[in-house]
Formats: sequence, structure tokens, C-alpha cells
Amino acid sequence: MRIKNQESRMKLFKLNSYRLILNSEQGQSLIEVIVAAAVGILVVTALTFATIFSLRNASFAKNSAQATKLAQEGIERVRAGRDRNECITGLTNVNSWNGNSSDTSCVGTGSIWTYQINSACSNQLNPNCYFNIADTGVLNYFINGSSFPVNGSQLIPPNFKRVVILSDDSTSYTTQKKVTVIVTWTDFAGDHESKLTTILRKL
Repeated sequence: MRIKNQESRMKLFKLNSYRLILNSEQGQSLIEVIVAAAVGILVVTALTFATIFSLRNASFAKNSAQATKLAQEGIERVRAGRDRNECITGLTNVNSWNGNSSDTSCVGTGSIWTYQINSACSNQLNPNCYFNIADTGVLNYFINGSSFPVNGSQLIPPNFKRVVILSDDSTSYTTQKKVTVIVTWTDFAGDHESKLTTILRKL
């Protein structure tokens, strides 16, 4: 009888031991699943952020290249306007680059080469004279100011704005003008600009 009880106890002990081992393994499996899920979530999140960052960088690079191209185009239009003696509107006593344009739409008389921009158009508070440039090279003065004008700048789809700044100095204004073209755009990171400058000399 005693031997049977001992055998029963041994069987019961072994059975309980197996149950403990099984419960322990189940607990470990649950922990492993949670850890694996957490690692998976972290990897997916990291990949998502990397993709978004990459797309944003690609978008910025594309917009930056487009803005530089538009700024270069603006400078070429101003140069073409000088070469063809196109109108310059909005400035008192200025008709065109050389002052004798055959275009009847040009008003006023006088050449831009006899006009000192930095004393007649701009001043210390508003040092920049802003122009828009037409496809033909006609310059239209619209405002002077100290920062990029919110209104009046040329809008270029999808989200670019372009202005031309003419400037000179008292010693060389009769022979050369400084041309600066600024193109701005706004994206997810804020406001950006591309700026190109050249010197145009009297022909």
C-alpha cells in the first residue's frame, strides 16, 4: 500500500513538474512574441520616416533646381531686353535701355543709363527697386522696399514668385547695372529662395 502511494506521489510530482515546465515555456513564448512585435513596429516606423525624409529631400531638390532655372531665365530675359532696347516702365523719365525705343507702348523719354537707380528709385529705408520681367524682356517697376515684396511679384506655377532688382552705384551707373533675380517658394520646411546676380554693361 505504501509503495502504491509513493508511486502515485511520484507520478503526481512528475505531472506537476511537466505542468510547470509547460507554463514556463508558454510565458517565454508570449514574451518573445511581444518583443518581436515591438522590434517589427520599430523597424516599420524607421522605414516610414526614412521614406518620408527621402521624399521631402527629393521634393526640395526638385524645387531648388526649378527655382535656379527660373532665376537664370529671368536674367536672360533682362539681357535680351537690353539687347533689343525693350521698354522699361514705371520709372520717371525712363523710356527704355537706350531711351529711343521704337515701341509705341513705351512711355516717357530717356535712357536707363542716364538714370541712377540707387538715388532716384531706392533709399536707405527701401534699398531695393523691384521689377517684373515680361517674356519679351520688358521691365516693369512696381515698388521699392527692403525685403521681398508680398504683392506684385510675378507668380509662376505651381508655387514660385520671381522679381528682378536693378541697382547701380554713383561711379558706374552710366555704363553698368547690377541685375539680381530672386525666386522664392514655400514648402513643408518653410520659405526658400534662389538668387542669381549679374552685371549688364551698356552696349
